[in-house]
Amino acid sequence: MLLNQKYEIFPSSEQIEILETWLSYCRLTYNSALLDKQRKYRQSKESYSRFDIQKQLKQDKQEWEFLKEIPSQALQEVFRRLDHAFTKFFRKEANYPKLKKHKDYNSMTFPQFGFKPNTHHRYAASFTENGKLQLSKLGQIPIHLHRPMEGTIKQLLIKRQGSRWYAIFSVEGQAYPAPINRDLAVGIDVGINKYAVLSDGKSYENPTFIRKTEKKRKRAQAKLSKMKRGSANYAKQVSKVHLFYEKVANQRRDFLHKLSYHLAKDYSIIAVEDLEIRHMVKNKRLSKSISDAGWGMFRNMLSYKCERNGSILLKVDPAFTSQDCSTCGTRVKKSLSIRTHICKGCGTILDRDHNASLHILRKGMEQLDQMVVID
Repeated sequence: MLLNQKYEIFPSSEQIEILETWLSYCRLTYNSALLDKQRKYRQSKESYSRFDIQKQLKQDKQEWEFLKEIPSQALQEVFRRLDHAFTKFFRKEANYPKLKKHKDYNSMTFPQFGFKPNTHHRYAASFTENGKLQLSKLGQIPIHLHRPMEGTIKQLLIKRQGSRWYAIFSVEGQAYPAPINRDLAVGIDVGINKYAVLSDGKSYENPTFIRKTEKKRKRAQAKLSKMKRGSANYAKQVSKVHLFYEKVANQRRDFLHKLSYHLAKDYSIIAVEDLEIRHMVKNKRLSKSISDAGWGMFRNMLSYKCERNGSILLKVDPAFTSQDCSTCGTRVKKSLSIRTHICKGCGTILDRDHNASLHILRKGMEQLDQMVVID
């Protein structure tokens, strides 16, 4: 299985200037390829494939010398990224690809890492003997390897995040399967008041990181709105505003990593709701809280950590999990403001979220039994 491992790098001011230039070239190439695809379809109703664009790139390099400044692997990966964006659009998993602004294009990919076996050929990215990151046409960059990498590095992504730079390695790691234990099964109901309520009674409070910094962030943004766009002070204030968002994102990611790690480690079977988060955030009253919670990120983290630990993650239909009684199945309709589940059919009285987590667990075990029967 492939896992991403993220490390901070510390390029010099000259290297940062080169990296910024490379990102600009990648962004311009992405936008140009997108416009070419649109033009081709309007003229002949034919698709302009990734390989057609790569052929065109060879001709463009003869005309535009600046395209030779960036490693060819990173430039070719731009077309793979565009191709992936269209694939997600046709699957109705994302919106139609749009032209990228400077703030939208923050990373570039080097699909091969290391050395070719039995040759002295060096790939565009590799490690040096002194532990630094070596990039073709850029040189050596100090990197903070705060944890070891276990497995084979398949590709490298260089990412700009605010004023900091990161190297994200895609590593082929090994899964550690364990025997499935039905006694270690749990259902998880995610929410806004409490982040997660488990069917065994445990609960985790919602840290609401974005809410805690809201006053300071709004003050900083109000100050920014009064400044002259393009001035030195404007640029400094933009960096301060970005730091608020970066800190919140780091706090949220740290919380979710720790929570998903412990859940995947402690339980053999985990059942969660298969929520359509993209549609849920359209609710204006709840969109900020849902985005702050990061339910999608949490589910993705659980997915790969369960795979790595040999646990099973089951995604169940979320319909009526909060309404139906987990004991007898009677539907007890209640608004979001009612936080206690009271069933008149069997007399069950439970916290609303705890009842939902029990119902999610029951659905998950039914789904697991069906999978076993099919096998």
